Amino acid sequence: MLIDATPNTFTAIYMCCGRTDLRKSIDGLINLLVYTYKVNPYLAENVLFLFCGNSTYKIKGLVIEKNGPVLINKRLTKERFQWNRKEESGLQELSFEQFSHLMNYGTIE
Repeated sequence: MLIDATPNTFTAIYMCCGRTDLRKSIDGLINLLVYTYKVNPYLAENVLFLFCGNSTYKIKGLVIEKNGPVLINKRLTKERFQWNRKEESGLQELSFEQFSHLMNYGTIE
């Protein structure tokens, strides 16, 4: 799903920098966006929020569609995700090209 996304799939893509506890469910990630990043994801329809944990081979995505939230899990089998792990960087907006490179190769160019 994520590897096949097109530039029109999401209106915006954000990486939550730092490390997120990936045991969090939809509600936990929404609370993280609201209370830590001061973002109301319900006002951001079709915006993809990416979360990375301590391990570098897993990533979670959260998208709010018009009828409710969707949680996406992705685990790499060979590569490892490389992203900005400085929590003070907050939310980093990704271009579609950066997102595509992250999904295909595990890094943001």
